Amino acid sequence: MNKKDLLVLFLFITVSLSLTAFEITLTGGARMDIPEAWELDGSDPSVPSWYSPDRRSAAEVMLWAPGTWDTLDSFIESARPEGAEGDVFVFQCWDGEAALATWTFPGSGGSFHGWFLFVVRSGPDVRVSAIAAEEDFSERQPFLLSVLDSYIPGENWRLSPGAVSTFLEISGESVQKTARAYFEDTSLSWEQSPAGNQASQDVIEREALVLSAYASVPELFYPAWERYYRLIYRDSYSRLKPLVEALQSGPLPLNTSDPRFVAESLLSWLQGFSYGSIDRYSDLLSPSAACSSQTGDCDSLSLVLLILMDYYGVDGVLLLSQQAHHALTGLDIPGEGMRYTEGENSWIVAELTSSLSLGVLPDRLTGVSDWFGFTLLSEE
Repeated sequence: MNKKDLLVLFLFITVSLSLTAFEITLTGGARMDIPEAWELDGSDPSVPSWYSPDRRSAAEVMLWAPGTWDTLDSFIESARPEGAEGDVFVFQCWDGEAALATWTFPGSGGSFHGWFLFVVRSGPDVRVSAIAAEEDFSERQPFLLSVLDSYIPGENWRLSPGAVSTFLEISGESVQKTARAYFEDTSLSWEQSPAGNQASQDVIEREALVLSAYASVPELFYPAWERYYRLIYRDSYSRLKPLVEALQSGPLPLNTSDPRFVAESLLSWLQGFSYGSIDRYSDLLSPSAACSSQTGDCDSLSLVLLILMDYYGVDGVLLLSQQAHHALTGLDIPGEGMRYTEGENSWIVAELTSSLSLGVLPDRLTGVSDWFGFTLLSEE
């Protein structure tokens, strides 16, 4: 039997599946983060697939053992739907080779249009597809691209941009610019990518469109909101690494700074940024752009603090309130101050848009009762 007929590694889905948004781990450590309310079709456990609630959009993951395909071109041609027409874009991703294809093809019940991701030499060989009825494609495209961008080939890449975001960045202008800022009395400089900032912003705008579909369904909105921030956190994490390296080689060395001191220093620095957002659908300025422009609002700066503190080994949660239309950071640091408690765990709160100490909130927030915490970093 030809090895290409040996479909796929059998997939072991290692977390509980439900009709809600969830992350799943596949054989080999690959992961997906499925949109809220997309339903698992369990008819073939070796090829997991999901349908949108109206069953007019679908996603599918097919995995083969690493190295099954000699070339990316041969993989694409072998796994291309019959009669498919469209464009294919090849690029480097996750130290391997990837391709994004947008194809229209015939199927039972009509014509379909979708996006396909192919990856080789980075984890298992994989084809991820996300399709819709052709007449629905334009409306559903944010969901379809979100599905593809949620794929992670393995543990090493769980905090790196997805394939769609990577393609957007490398399609932009390949220049690096130096960002500069004062941190207390120290002048910091770090390299940042304008194309990366734009790709990150494009991800945010796409995910805001996905999130808007759940606005009128409260029981779905909250987990969809969590997924929204989870994907932004993942896309932004490595984009802040050059800033972290500048901090750790300068005013905040990694192994010589107390976590509370680090948190207080970073909080004070971020509170000094000018308040602002972006005039686009999301209103959320990407964390990397917020740092380079020293501008942000409550949730963009809360995300920045969460990411920076994770580089220093401190876990945290994003705290949100619809009542207050506000975001805070909760940090797993001992000591005095107001705390957010959930079960046996508690996090000291940090307010990013007022010049207040760690663990102190402005008076306008002390009566807010609907805070809830999102853990944005997937467990290893």
